[in-house]
Amino acid sequence: MFRSFLLRVSTVAQVTHRASSLLAPSSRYARVLSDQAGSSSSRHSVVTSLTKTCPSCGAVLPTALPVCPNCNYIARIHDSVSYHDILGLPYEPNPFVVDRTLLKRRFLEAQRVSHPDAWATKGESQRDASLHVSNAVNAAYKALSSPLHRIEYILQRNGFNIEEVDQLEDLEFISEIMEVREEIEAGDIERIHALEEDNHNKIREVQSKIEKLVAEKNWDEAKAVAVRLKYMQGIADAIKQRLDHL
Repeated sequence: MFRSFLLRVSTVAQVTHRASSLLAPSSRYARVLSDQAGSSSSRHSVVTSLTKTCPSCGAVLPTALPVCPNCNYIARIHDSVSYHDILGLPYEPNPFVVDRTLLKRRFLEAQRVSHPDAWATKGESQRDASLHVSNAVNAAYKALSSPLHRIEYILQRNGFNIEEVDQLEDLEFISEIMEVREEIEAGDIERIHALEEDNHNKIREVQSKIEKLVAEKNWDEAKAVAVRLKYMQGIADAIKQRLDHL
């Protein structure tokens, strides 16, 4: 017999994940804002979009970031610049589709030129800017490397936030989630691995639906399916935790 409905819903809610930070769209061409107009210094400068060449010396930049090893130019990145742009990945036609291998390579390249250790001997403003850029790179990679965080980020950019209180109205699905969680707690390793494979296949199906909905820009339905993905990811996390303790 299942636990009471209220207890089940309360337990399921524990698998929720916090959403990524909301950012607005960006353009391709750079505009640099500085406290001193025309100054070649990077102190307090902020780029609102990204270019392939250095705004200071004109050299071709090694990454999508406003970081130039040639002349030691570095600038902060405005919040309007998308995570895709920061890591040099295409946002259109479908921002949910991300090449994971390319994402990892671009992340490592970006950290190589922006990490604070690489700017430790530079001026204070450059060190501060490198910390800001490196943090932005980390945030972008964290959001885009996880399908759940990625769809949350995309939804937020389009005005649809997934909140902690968002719940499914599909009681059958909620009961199914609770059954699986109970089996995870009581099952042996063979059963848990079977549950893991089944949940993995369901996650793949949901991700395919999300990809299609994002392509159609059907944000209402994409949000509803994203909430389901959040619950399934909670199951995946519970399985991993259980296996780690067996």
